[in-house]
Amino acid sequence: MTSKNVSNIYVNPIKDNFTTSEGGVKIAFENKNPFDVESKVKVEKFNSTKSIWESARVLQGSEGGLSANTKQIEQLLTIPFFKKGVGKYRIYYEFYKAGTVIPYFTKLGTLTTTPFNIK
Repeated sequence: MTSKNVSNIYVNPIKDNFTTSEGGVKIAFENKNPFDVESKVKVEKFNSTKSIWESARVLQGSEGGLSANTKQIEQLLTIPFFKKGVGKYRIYYEFYKAGTVIPYFTKLGTLTTTPFNIK
């Protein structure tokens, strides 16, 4: 899967298909900035009847941030994030530069991951 990026932050699910028995979805991150980054996350599920993306989980602060010049994998657990069951999903992220004086967080940008399936 191709990573999507905004402001030198690269994000992508590690594969196209996940199963409910895996317990969650793993997302790979790479922060190529010389500063730490914080994020907010929202899960969206595709409604094939209406052909639109709908919020499956409201926007909320992500646990933990991305350190400067690092790669990491985060798991979004099935129960809190994917309660709506099997289907096609994507993750919406907002990224913020951490530690700036005023305001404390400066918004760097937003992106959605490439879609993936939960079976």
